[in-house]
Amino acid sequence: MTLLQKLFPQQASISWREKAISAVAAGLAISLNAWLSHALLPGDYQVFLAASMGASTILVIAVHHSPLSQPWAVIGGHLVGALAGLLATLLVENTVLACMLAVLLTVLFQMSLRCLHAPGGGTALLPVLGGAALQAEGFGFIGVVLLNGLVLVAAALLVNNLLPGRRYPLAFAPRPLTPVKPVFREEDLLAALRSMEGFIDVSPDDLERIYEHARSHLRQHWDGERDTKNAEPRR
Repeated sequence: MTLLQKLFPQQASISWREKAISAVAAGLAISLNAWLSHALLPGDYQVFLAASMGASTILVIAVHHSPLSQPWAVIGGHLVGALAGLLATLLVENTVLACMLAVLLTVLFQMSLRCLHAPGGGTALLPVLGGAALQAEGFGFIGVVLLNGLVLVAAALLVNNLLPGRRYPLAFAPRPLTPVKPVFREEDLLAALRSMEGFIDVSPDDLERIYEHARSHLRQHWDGERDTKNAEPRR
C-alpha cells in the first residue's frame, strides 16, 4: 500500500441520490434549528445557535447510524462541552491554556459519560473565545446549547424516519426478517472493540450487519462462479 493510499483510505461509494437527500435534509435541519432557537430565546442573547451544531447536523443526517450521532451523544456531548468551556474560563485566565483545558475536560467527561460527540469540542471553545459577554451568560449559554441539541435531535428523528431506508436512532433499525445463526455473540464483538484500545466509530449491531452483508455477497459470488462453470460446454 502506497503512502497516498494510507493517507486517503478507500471509502464505500455513496449514490448521488443519497448525497442529494443528505444535503437537502441537513440544510432543512439546521434552518429549523436556527429558526426555532431564535424564536424561543430572548433577543439579548449573544448566541442563539452554537456554530458547532453545523457539524452535529452533518453527523445526525449524513452519518445517522454512527454511535457519535445518537441522541444521548448529541445532547450529552454538547452539554458536557458547554460546561467544560465555562469551567475552563473560571479556572484559567490565559486563553490558550483555557482552550486546552476545555477540550481536555470535554473528552474526559464525554468518554466517562458515554456521550462522545466530536462537535462538543467546538461547543467547549465557544465560552473561551466568545469574550466576556458570552461568559457572563453562564447557565444561560448552557440553556442555549440544550435547546439547540433538543431541536436538532427532534429534526433528526423527523427527517431520518420519514426518508425510506433510514431509521433513527440506531435502536429503531429493523432486524432481518429471516433470522440467521450468529457467528459472533454481542459480548464477543464488544470484547473485540475494547481490545483495540480506542474508540471505534461503529456499533456491535452494525458490525454484525456488515458481516452478514459480506457473507451474503460472498455467497452470491460463489453461486455465480458455480453457474458459470456449469454453463460451460463440455469438450
